Amino acid sequence: MTAPYLLPILAGTLAGLVLGTLFFRGLAATARLYVSGGVRRAVPLYLLRLACATAGFTLAALWGGAEALLAMLAGFQLARSLVVRREKRAEAGRP
Repeated sequence: MTAPYLLPILAGTLAGLVLGTLFFRGLAATARLYVSGGVRRAVPLYLLRLACATAGFTLAALWGGAEALLAMLAGFQLARSLVVRREKRAEAGRP
């Protein structure tokens, strides 16, 4: 027997991981574009990241309520940690 709030929590966490990974990988790409002088290409990427994150969290709030929203935030933050760790390794030259 499963609790009725378990599905929104699992779905929210998974959605947060996916959305967070895309968001923070896009953030790294945007930062690289700014550094290399590609501001015209970086701004649309920034706006796309912002729109996707806003839409994702809004859908989580509407579909699953507070449980899904908080689980999505936890997955989003976990993705942040994983992407930052991966980017640091790539910068240092390690796979």
